[in-house]
Amino acid sequence: MSVSDAWLLEPNDLLSVAIGDHEMVEYVHGPISFAVPGAPNYCNHVLFWKNMLVPVMDLGVLLGKPAQETGAFMSLIAYQEQPGLALQYLALKVRTAPEKIRVDDAQVVELPKELSDGVLMPLCLSCFNHADRPVVILDITRLCSAEFRDLVSTLRESEDEQSGSVAANAI
Repeated sequence: MSVSDAWLLEPNDLLSVAIGDHEMVEYVHGPISFAVPGAPNYCNHVLFWKNMLVPVMDLGVLLGKPAQETGAFMSLIAYQEQPGLALQYLALKVRTAPEKIRVDDAQVVELPKELSDGVLMPLCLSCFNHADRPVVILDITRLCSAEFRDLVSTLRESEDEQSGSVAANAI
């Protein structure tokens, strides 16, 4: 049986995610972020942190939920696109402070249906049960990739086209 340390993050009331112990850098309470016009709605702000601009992501918006209010808490996460490359950073909006937990193989469960059919599916490395709730282990590198951004854009365009067809048929 394999046991690992992880950080439990709660972007909203409906979603719990986990990242590796080594990926969590800092937790920021009430940070000031700045809007980035033209950026995708789920990642349209940046945070100035340690002389760097760090993209701010709201997973709730990615899942179609309303954006969190300003002044939200953020977990700063580090990742590498490939071994040997410089670290990259992401600020993930969360509703509570991160919690350090231990995860073992016995906790593995199936990915919930609402996530297995959704946009987060390509990002899910695994899923486990913690405190009677499914927790998704996210692939942060893939979440921040151009391929994922293009996938989301394609899915949104497809949804918009379908909405337009439905509206046109209703007239």
